[in-house]
Amino acid sequence: MKYFSKSTISLKYDSIPIKDITQKHIKLILDYCPKIKSYWSANQYNTYKKDISSLYNPLLELQVALHNPVKELKKQKVIKRIRKTLSKEERKKVNDFLRETRYPFWRFIHIFFHSGGRIKELLSIKKEDVDLVNQKYKCIIQKGKEYKEEFRTIKDVALSLWQEVIGEANKNEYLFSVGLRPGVSKIRREQATRRWKRHIKAKLNIDADLYSLKHSNTDETTDILSLLDASKMNSHTNTKTTLIYAVGEKERQHQRLRQVQNSFA
Repeated sequence: MKYFSKSTISLKYDSIPIKDITQKHIKLILDYCPKIKSYWSANQYNTYKKDISSLYNPLLELQVALHNPVKELKKQKVIKRIRKTLSKEERKKVNDFLRETRYPFWRFIHIFFHSGGRIKELLSIKKEDVDLVNQKYKCIIQKGKEYKEEFRTIKDVALSLWQEVIGEANKNEYLFSVGLRPGVSKIRREQATRRWKRHIKAKLNIDADLYSLKHSNTDETTDILSLLDASKMNSHTNTKTTLIYAVGEKERQHQRLRQVQNSFA
């Protein structure tokens, strides 16, 4: 809410009672954000709109506000671009660099890559959430407005790293705390993505972001097993969602269809 607040203050709307805030005020505040923020996009506009709108829910329950003026604003059109993923060469480059210079970060990206989870979910895991014997970890998953606990699989290829970080953690500690080492403090997702930006994007001149590793693992799992297996790994409710992550599946499907030898006669 940093830039939304700054924009509100700049426009001198911060003294207006909540009950008097209208759609016009919200729209002008959002339109002022790109004047004080170095990067702004339609996607950010829509994200800000969604976040501000959600803040009105408790206000409506308490009758501090009688309606939600944010809901009336239209979303801005966003082009859904193909997510950039790391090539095999870039992955080796990242692997060698981090293993040599930032081992805890190296360990984290390997565990994240194979986990099927989101960055935020991994940062919430405590020592007690991991079952090494059965190779599962428990995490809280948000589906719309609901939260639920689910178990995800710890793959054989990543088991030794999970064992290592569990061995370093004390009771009730987060596995990936400050410095991506076990600790008592829960860190925010941005602390991991900023680390990627600083050490990988800036130093290695790589464009793909940290979350693209989830796309790569999903796509490779789909290729090796199936789209359904990849969907289960990611705790998706349907394979349609998984297909967004499995960036190479449409091409593989095209190749399979192209080779079907069903003659007419």
